[in-house]
Amino acid sequence: MITKLFGRKSLDDKPQDPITLYVRKLCEDARKNITMDDKLEDAVFSVVDTETTGLDINEARVINIAAVKVQNFKIVDFYNTFINPEMLIPPESIKWHNITDDMVQDKPYVEEVLPDFLKFIGSSVIVGHHINFDIKMINKEMQNCFGCQLHNPWLDTMLIYSRSILKKEDHHTLDHLFDVYKVTCNGRHTALGDALATAEVFTKMVFQANKTYGTVKELSDSQKSFVG
Repeated sequence: MITKLFGRKSLDDKPQDPITLYVRKLCEDARKNITMDDKLEDAVFSVVDTETTGLDINEARVINIAAVKVQNFKIVDFYNTFINPEMLIPPESIKWHNITDDMVQDKPYVEEVLPDFLKFIGSSVIVGHHINFDIKMINKEMQNCFGCQLHNPWLDTMLIYSRSILKKEDHHTLDHLFDVYKVTCNGRHTALGDALATAEVFTKMVFQANKTYGTVKELSDSQKSFVG
């Protein structure tokens, strides 16, 4: 990992340290390379999922992060890692995702993981179910570690399904979409398991939506508002 070249970064280090400069450059390069005019079959998407120590964004830490790359309606690559949150995982969270303290105690810290994660997703469009939570968690960790945030555009599978495909304001769970698109999730409530299954849903969903929406911008705009 990148940070191993320089040792662990302290939050009190000056912002000019090489890791921070590298991460900020990745964020800026991604921002400059974003294009919303790509056709859906040409665009690169990263289906992202996180598992955390809790649901309070101010207090929770990321303990598992995964990204599955999709292009031309196919899964082409994936990234996955566990993270040492430097805190005990609450029992109620363990019941949800089955990730224990023993599973993460020897894993890299978040500042070691983020540079590799950012390099993997590049300027791709971030996708996920209720993806807002995952983006907020990642951005909180990035802000605390490196003083920067993601600029990537995003697509929410829940909004695409309800607003872009059904043309309704309904809310649907991820498990409902697994049933609709006949996708089996192996490793439910693990970042990679959920991301892979969501990517399968998304490939079918975006292929379906491509009959109506030709570009990333058109699909993105369709999820933001619905006029019935």
